[in-house]
Formats: sequence, structure tokens, C-alpha cells
Amino acid sequence: MPPAAATPPPSRRPGRPAAGDAASAGQRKQLLDAATELFALRGVAATPIKTIASHAGVTPALVHYYFRDRDQLLDAVVDERLQPLVEQVFAPAAADSADPAAMLVGIAGRLIRTAAATPWFPGLWIREIVGADGQLHQRVLQKIALQRAGLVIGPLAAARARGEINASLEPALLMVSLIGLTLLPLATTHIWRRLPGAGAIDSEALVRHVSALLAHGLGVAPIAPITPIPRPGPATPPSA
Repeated sequence: MPPAAATPPPSRRPGRPAAGDAASAGQRKQLLDAATELFALRGVAATPIKTIASHAGVTPALVHYYFRDRDQLLDAVVDERLQPLVEQVFAPAAADSADPAAMLVGIAGRLIRTAAATPWFPGLWIREIVGADGQLHQRVLQKIALQRAGLVIGPLAAARARGEINASLEPALLMVSLIGLTLLPLATTHIWRRLPGAGAIDSEALVRHVSALLAHGLGVAPIAPITPIPRPGPATPPSA
């Protein structure tokens, strides 16, 4: 009786390579790295698949082999590149939730150091997440940002209600301020390094600067209200 014919292995669908396929995993990582770097530099809309392929030294067909379409590639950038960095920054914050100043200072320090060690991160975040037209905007909001922001805003709001932080501060806007104080300077170094005395500022100097702003700005001492300047009334006509 002749031996049964071997069953051919099933064809692999586009996506993550099978477990143990080191060469395939390495090639997919190379493509994802190339896409992420180009998206940060040029923007998602201005980066076609053929440009990613050329940057990685492969054909567009190979990009489509690993990423069925553009949406799958964008999902991979968010899930496999952005989300791990965000978790690295925000996950330890739960331990400091009882101390809002320490929580924000800790987040700021980790965010600056993580972004400084990942050159594409600040530019990609400012261009594609903060920007209203960014193509990663909705993905990041739905998958990462809103949940993480809620875990920070909640303790801040509770601390303000207890009188532990400045009552003039808006907890929701503190998250906006945090991004502005950390990622924006790293994304615009080519501008502010031209300022007098700015050439020697590195990421650790930025951590100290932002930490001081946050620690003192969160103090409970109220800011003295600005007395409005009285507006002059209508001129009184001279008496006859």
C-alpha cells in the first residue's frame, strides 16, 4: 500500500509571522520600523507603501505580505510601537495616585526619557495624534489615550476636591499641559536650540525643568486674583 501523500502546510495569511519563524519575524519588524520612522518624519498621508518598501530595501509586495492593507499597518504601528511606550510611561503611575504631584512628575520624567530614547516618538505623536488631521488620531484615542488619561484625571480631580492641589487647575487640561511640556520640546529641538543658552540643554535638564514646573505649579496656594482695571465711563459734558 503506497504511503499517504503529505498534507501541504496551510498558506499563511498576512499578519504576524508564525511562532518560531525568526527570519520572518525579523523581516516584519524591519518593515514596521521603517513605516514608523517614515510616518514620524513625513506623516502617514505622505508615505505610500512603495516608499516604506524602498526605505526597507524590499518590494511593495512583501509589505503587503505582512500587512494586508494600509489599515492593518496603521493598527500594527499603534499596537506594537506606540502602545508599549505609553504603557511603559503610564503603568507605574498607579503607585503614585495618592500623591498627584509625584504622579505627574513621575509621568513627565518617564515620558521625556522614553521619548528621548525613541527619536521617532515625539514627532509621530505631535504630527499624527495631536494634529486634528492625523491618521493615527482616532486609533490612539480609542485604544490608548482616553483610558490612560482617565486613570490620571480621576485622582487629580479627587485631589482638587479635597483641597490638595490648586483649585484653579483643571484636571483634564493637566494632561494637555503634560504633553505640551514634554513631547513638544523634544519635537521642536531644531527651533529652540537656537535660543541663547539652550545649546547645552539635554533630556535630563528638561526633566528637571518640567518637574519643577509641575511640582510648584500644583501647589495649593492660590494665585492672587488680578484686579480688573475700571473702564472709564462716558465723558461728562462741561456745564454751561
